[in-house]
Amino acid sequence: MKLKLDNLSCGYGQRKVLENISLEINGGEVIGLLGANGCGKTTLIKSILGLLPTQGGEVLLDGKNIKRWTSAQIARVVGYIPQMHTPPFPFEVLDVVLMGRTAHINPFASPSSKDVKIAEQALEMLNITYLRNRIYTEISGGERQLVLIARALAQEPKILIMDEPTSSLDFGNQIKVLSHVKQLAGLNLAILMSCHFPEHAFLYSNRVVLLNEGRILHSGTPGETITAERLKTLYGVEVEIVSVINRLNKELKVCIPSGYFRPEIDLAQISATERNYALANY
Repeated sequence: MKLKLDNLSCGYGQRKVLENISLEINGGEVIGLLGANGCGKTTLIKSILGLLPTQGGEVLLDGKNIKRWTSAQIARVVGYIPQMHTPPFPFEVLDVVLMGRTAHINPFASPSSKDVKIAEQALEMLNITYLRNRIYTEISGGERQLVLIARALAQEPKILIMDEPTSSLDFGNQIKVLSHVKQLAGLNLAILMSCHFPEHAFLYSNRVVLLNEGRILHSGTPGETITAERLKTLYGVEVEIVSVINRLNKELKVCIPSGYFRPEIDLAQISATERNYALANY
């Protein structure tokens, strides 16, 4: 399924936050959405989900405008994974995942054995079946985020929208969550993921969209889109984008504030080994 934003404008009341946003996301793609705090990433996500009325343009799913769709109709197609949250009641993990079946269950009906099976399969897909009977409020932050992904998968969506899914996680849990995101794209899901870290976009995105001052600054592959100049425009800081070689001999790109380098070192003119040494010691 394809998600298309056609000249979309959105905001709050009479205040316009974003305008003329055009974007297409196809199954199997991970689109990274980068921009500073307040640039409109969450506003865009809320508008796509129908939580905010659009001020212009269209949100199209396989060519169909969803403006008049009910929230249940949207939920059958689009799964939403919010930033870290804590529910007010101590539900078991399986019950939290079962909440993803709400759009498929008639009002006042109870989840069927089929719904329970789908929820269990979502847990199994993410390798967290061991959490099945644990209390959601008593598990770690990384585990909670994986449970939220499982809840979204239980919706059986064609599109996943993730609003800074790693914002409150430690380094290890960030990598675990993002690794699962890449795997989900392999199931032909279309994934739109907002994030703050350019390195995440380099590692896990097929394409990147940069939001700045209410418009798309640039979009394209991570390598061509994420540049030091554009990051300065987005975040107001000078950075260096350098390549390092990991233990699997794979080249990775990282962003480091320019002030961390000695001026006499020209990173483009030294070997990968010397570059790694410079990064480690300067």
